[in-house]
Amino acid sequence: MRLEVRIARRYAKALSEVLTDDKIEKVLEELKTLLSLFDDKAIRYFKSPIIPTEKKRELLSNVLQKVEVTEELKKVLNLMAERDRLGLLKEFSEEFEKFADARLGVVKAEITSATELDSEVLEKIKAKIEEIFKKKAEVTVKIDPSLIGGFIVRVADKVLDASVKTQLENLKKAIAD
Repeated sequence: MRLEVRIARRYAKALSEVLTDDKIEKVLEELKTLLSLFDDKAIRYFKSPIIPTEKKRELLSNVLQKVEVTEELKKVLNLMAERDRLGLLKEFSEEFEKFADARLGVVKAEITSATELDSEVLEKIKAKIEEIFKKKAEVTVKIDPSLIGGFIVRVADKVLDASVKTQLENLKKAIAD
């Protein structure tokens, strides 16, 4: 794991521990809003060792005056600015989302399908994920025609590959052996 991610995780964990459950979702939305305001150029600005920390603080302060955020998030962002860690804002947001999901009992699932899945099939897959993980599933769907047919489900570090492409590759290997 990269050092930047480990550092960002510490800030994210600290923030998640001081928030009540009802505030966690609010902070998630606030972080998404902030990230939409800070494009890659702004993140590079925050990461630059040439730009003085005070200038980075000023930029953050100006943004926080225009965007309403919870006091806890404001304190963590100011601490990150003070320690010249605002360049880790994306990593911080990603790590905070992981802590928030764990706390709120949410599991993220990605379904890659060869074709568009109808809502009934999607709901069945989602229900099965929720049954297995005993958590609420948030599903994102991607379309990849190269799969030929079927789908691939990714949840945490687990992968279920029910694609025709993989079945054909396995058959090819079996015939070659």
